[in-house]
Amino acid sequence: MYGAKGMKKHWFAVAFAIKVILASAMIFMYSRTPEIKTNADIFRYYNDAQVIYNSIKTDPTIFFKLLANNTEDSKLVPYYKRMDNWNYSYGSKIYSNNRFIIRYIALFSIITFGSYGAMVVITIFLSFTGLFWIFRFFNSKIKGNTLLIFLIVFLTPSIAFWSSGILKESLLIFFIGLFLNCGSLALKGQKPIARAIIVLLTLIVIFQLKAIVLLLLLPSSIAYLWNHFIPNQRAIIPYFILFFVSFSLASESNSFLSKGLFELLQDKQSGFIEVANHYNPKSIISPIVFESNAISIASNSPIAIVNVLFRPALWEAYNIQSYASAIENIAIFISLLLIIISPKKEIDNKNLFLFTISFALSFIIIIGLSTPILGAISRYRIIPLLFIEMSIIQIIDTTKIKSLFPFK
Repeated sequence: MYGAKGMKKHWFAVAFAIKVILASAMIFMYSRTPEIKTNADIFRYYNDAQVIYNSIKTDPTIFFKLLANNTEDSKLVPYYKRMDNWNYSYGSKIYSNNRFIIRYIALFSIITFGSYGAMVVITIFLSFTGLFWIFRFFNSKIKGNTLLIFLIVFLTPSIAFWSSGILKESLLIFFIGLFLNCGSLALKGQKPIARAIIVLLTLIVIFQLKAIVLLLLLPSSIAYLWNHFIPNQRAIIPYFILFFVSFSLASESNSFLSKGLFELLQDKQSGFIEVANHYNPKSIISPIVFESNAISIASNSPIAIVNVLFRPALWEAYNIQSYASAIENIAIFISLLLIIISPKKEIDNKNLFLFTISFALSFIIIIGLSTPILGAISRYRIIPLLFIEMSIIQIIDTTKIKSLFPFK
């Protein structure tokens, strides 16, 4: 099932085994004390899902109504009240929504009989499949770097770790991988109608999981399609137009929404600050002070990018996770230096490069502006980190570097 030209199949088995080990480590880390376990997302969503799952034993109609997100039936109110995270979100549901993952766990609990371990295995399988699709997509587009792409996709520490738990990020990776894989095959003319339908359904699910991810993915995707179907132009033009229009709409969104997107971003940050004040995490940093207007968002974007890509530094690390993130950040810095030392003379696929870099940077800016907790940043950044790494290897002359450090 998992395989690629130039990679032996047993390496995929090794990568999957590593995910299982990391999932076990995550469960151990967040089960050390009852207080830690109560506040851990990997258990919070599951606990709420069991409220829905257990309802099937007494009244199956209640189960299916809860699964369908029915909010009209008064009989469901006692069940909703027992779920601590159903309506719980830092700020607006545009930036995060717990209901889809809770219903996902409840649905699969029918198969697993409510077993947490079985649910972890299913989620690992889905996230690994998503990573494989992402690997296959980039491996088909970026030639001569199969091993490097494999290492980035499957063995980047934060990506491997945070996609191994029952978390939204694991599901997002699955659906983004499905989006890239089906979209790419559809553009090649392989069952385009069926795959286009799958792509549309995938986008709906991404919107349900985290609407902001879809809002960030759409401009890059539309610009990519624009260049694909109308190639005789400068590749950057569609991206400039789409992001200019998107940014303009976001800055004026308070005129057609009850609350503007930039105001909702402020609410998201305020929610994190409230959580930080309550739990006092060691990884809290000074929040970026910004106003809900285009100029303030743009002027504060550079520091947001720095916070996401380069913090924590080694001297800010305090546990295994933060040290792993710090080392990862050093690797990012070194890779940026390699762009200067060994730049590629010509980008092979400018459209692909602009797609990956535009999606990654816009995602990183949102995370940096909204999240003043480094521990949370290391988790939330795994998807844009994957795309920024794919961007970097497209503009580095890896052939030249391989000649200096030959590996066989």
